[in-house]
Amino acid sequence: MIQKNNSLDRRKNSSLKLLWVIAFSRLFLFSLLFIFTSFFISFNALSQNPFQYTEQNLGQKLASVEAMNDKNQALDLITSLSKDKTLSTLNKLSVLVSQSKIYHQLGQLDNAIETTKLEQQLANEFDLKQLEADAYKRMGIYAYYKGNNNLALHSYQQALDYYLTIDDPIAQANLYSNIALVYGNTAQHAQELEIYEKIKPIYEKFGSPKDQLDVLNNIAVFHLRLKRFDTSIPMFFNIIEQLKSTSDQVGLARAYSDLGSSYKYAGNYKKAEHFMKLALSLHRENQDDYNAASTLHNLAELSINLQNIDQAIIYAEESIRLSLAQGHDNAYVGAVYSLATAYFHREQFDLALSYIEKSTEVAEKMQYKEQLKFNIVLTALIYAAQHETFKATTSRNDFFQVQIALANNELNSQLAMFDSNQLKQQVEQLKQKQRLQELEIERSSQTRVIIIIVVVAALLIGFLIARRGIERRSKNALETKVKQRTTELEYLMQELQNANKIKSQFLANMSHEIRTPLTTVIGQAEAIISGDVEEEFIGKEVKIIHGNSLHLLELTNNILDLSKIEANKIELEIQTQNLHDILQELANMFSLQARSKGLTFEIIHYLPKPFLIEMDGFRVKQILINLCANAIKFTPKGHVELNISQKENNLIFKITDSGIGMSSSQLQNLFESFTQGDSSINRRFGGTGLGLCLSGQLAKIMGGTIEVESELNQGSVFAFSLPCKASLSVQCGESKVSATEFDNSKEHQQLQGTILLADDHNDNRRLIARLLTSLGLEVITARNGYETLALFKQHQPTLILMDIQMPEMDGIEAFKILRQKGCTTPIIALTANAMSHEIEHYLSLGFNDHLSKPIERKIFIPTVAKYYDGSISQAMANESFNNVDMSDLVQEFKSNLVLEQQDLVLHINNKDFDKLAKLSHRIAGAAQMFGFADLSIYAIGLETAIKNNHSDSINEHTPKLLNEIDNVLW
Repeated sequence: MIQKNNSLDRRKNSSLKLLWVIAFSRLFLFSLLFIFTSFFISFNALSQNPFQYTEQNLGQKLASVEAMNDKNQALDLITSLSKDKTLSTLNKLSVLVSQSKIYHQLGQLDNAIETTKLEQQLANEFDLKQLEADAYKRMGIYAYYKGNNNLALHSYQQALDYYLTIDDPIAQANLYSNIALVYGNTAQHAQELEIYEKIKPIYEKFGSPKDQLDVLNNIAVFHLRLKRFDTSIPMFFNIIEQLKSTSDQVGLARAYSDLGSSYKYAGNYKKAEHFMKLALSLHRENQDDYNAASTLHNLAELSINLQNIDQAIIYAEESIRLSLAQGHDNAYVGAVYSLATAYFHREQFDLALSYIEKSTEVAEKMQYKEQLKFNIVLTALIYAAQHETFKATTSRNDFFQVQIALANNELNSQLAMFDSNQLKQQVEQLKQKQRLQELEIERSSQTRVIIIIVVVAALLIGFLIARRGIERRSKNALETKVKQRTTELEYLMQELQNANKIKSQFLANMSHEIRTPLTTVIGQAEAIISGDVEEEFIGKEVKIIHGNSLHLLELTNNILDLSKIEANKIELEIQTQNLHDILQELANMFSLQARSKGLTFEIIHYLPKPFLIEMDGFRVKQILINLCANAIKFTPKGHVELNISQKENNLIFKITDSGIGMSSSQLQNLFESFTQGDSSINRRFGGTGLGLCLSGQLAKIMGGTIEVESELNQGSVFAFSLPCKASLSVQCGESKVSATEFDNSKEHQQLQGTILLADDHNDNRRLIARLLTSLGLEVITARNGYETLALFKQHQPTLILMDIQMPEMDGIEAFKILRQKGCTTPIIALTANAMSHEIEHYLSLGFNDHLSKPIERKIFIPTVAKYYDGSISQAMANESFNNVDMSDLVQEFKSNLVLEQQDLVLHINNKDFDKLAKLSHRIAGAAQMFGFADLSIYAIGLETAIKNNHSDSINEHTPKLLNEIDNVLW
């Protein structure tokens, strides 16, 4: 029996081992499969994104970029790298850190601060506390170098708030040291000294030799600020000896400069000059322009003390140049002050006063009260030297106020220290009271625990009861919501079915509308091709084809316009329009059509001539054509009348007919897409139902409305209201427009006077000048803003046509200067930039009007003519324009185009996209003027691609533009 049991045990053990082997084998296979899958996914991701960086190789790349000698090239690389969207958050932060450092090295401190703000915001967004604190610290450093002490102090304090929460005494001490430097800059010496006393033992215990040397240097600078030269001089000698054994050449140069300043304030000018020149030499060797600017300012001051005024001016001017390049405001205000002092010694008082004002302006922004004190003293001396005793006395009083403010700051600092000691004592007393309160709390804690248990139990019971009620209410609310949603879905289904019916009706209408003229076009064309039409009737048949084709085009345009409106992509082209021109076109268009049906068509108004208003003439005409065409279409007999009147700030177009009219039910859906009064109307009169829908949408976009009054079988009245700001000087009697061209009974004279035309493109300028001359004007031409200013002063023209984009000085700048000098002459913006927002911008600046290129005669002539006493008819102006011979100008344009083609190739090879965009703009405007539409389109496409910084689009448009130039030339 025992042997059997042993045998069974061995079998069991063997089975268990086999199961363990199988399980282990499966686990091993699954592990291999997981590793292979992970490797495949990683390899696939890497192959899809070869620019993805690991933290290690990105760090190496950033370090190599920061070490580049050409910092501008380094900035380009780091900026390009920052646009990589595949970077992780940490990598993005690393790139921003390197970018801000390069900005600092280039002296672009404002950009460095803005980049560090982005770094801080990104770290805050992902709750990266230490990286956010480090960003604040760098922001403080850049602000300190910039001279923005308020921002520096705030940024250091934000960083310190984080580091006080962790055990890192050196990081805390470094931030305290930076805060002390800010206190020193703002003359808060008591707080500065308190910080140094606080951090010195920390550096001695935890800091490296460099940390200890840094705090020693800060303390020495502190003594220098307090003019304690007997203490600062030996400290700087000790610091210099220690720095000589290190590689810190920048720190050594600063120490030499501070030692020279100590000797200068001590009155030993020779030693001061020796050590400052030694510092300047090291600054230049280290290419440290920032600290070189400070040392040059100190040398300028020293040269004044040594009465070497010429050398002082040289040092001060070089300091100003470097401080401006590095954004070093402290050095800048000091160097400008030194330059003012030097010119004061030369008795060039006005020049000295101008420099001291520049120094004071920047010092006030920095709240640099110590420098303001010196500036006020020098200002008083200058006024005294100029015998302006009152101003000198005022400057002296200002000095006393600044001195009092500085003294108050020092007193406030002492009071703050006293309050701080008092607060410490109060804190100790509070701690003792807190210990007594803790004992009292322990006594009552047991009672409180029992009360809490009872309250929690009661709350739990109440919670269970309330939960039961909430569940019941939620169930009822859910049932109600389901019923509501079911009703909404049924309503939506009904709307979809109605929409489907409307779509089906529209497709049927469109099919009929398109097939009818298309059948005519195809049939007539086949008849002509087959020779079934005699030659004498071919012209008539072609007219039939042409008319039906125009009908098809109108259908297509209506659909496209409506699609643009629904996509919110339609733009209005607001220009000065003579309303009488539009009314004349309507009369010519519909008078014959009405007579063919036996109807009368009249246009009645009381408007003066000319009636110029700002509007989109094409869209207004499109609405009026739709309304008049409908009125004639649905009027079997009787009359159609278009009446125009003005009411307040609106222009009212009222179209009245004696047609079939509409019922109230038909009026409800009149302006919806693809609908008519009923389906029988389409069978009787044809049409797609697009016209009124499109008209209503266009009117709404222009700020107007279309209202309808109609009675079945009695006729309809459509009232189109359009906002109008036209000012009427003369009210005319009733006028009826008939289908005639123009009233030529009155003789018109050519315009008289001078006009100044500013345009940088030679061919454009010559063409427009020739056209203006044909109107009778004396034309003066300018190539840029500078010439415009000079020629205006010389000739005082009646009107100025100002191109916007011109070299050296553009049209907007020239316009502003003319207005600043008191010029009241009308100035019209003449440019190819004709988008509505661009026109609004020019008018908001104060331009009297806007004309687009290429020139539109019916707009150009009345716009120019209204600024002259003479009058000229549109027909006469057209005749003058038509008689202008432009063949030589076109040939000259082509000749110049060869040179511009060479410039294009040069800019493309040099990748000078700014010049390439400007040249493309010039070519586009000139090409429009001379009728080369395709060339203008390609040039505008290239200019737009460059402005949008689309490199692929630039590469696509460049060869197209060059090829089109070849087509124009050959």
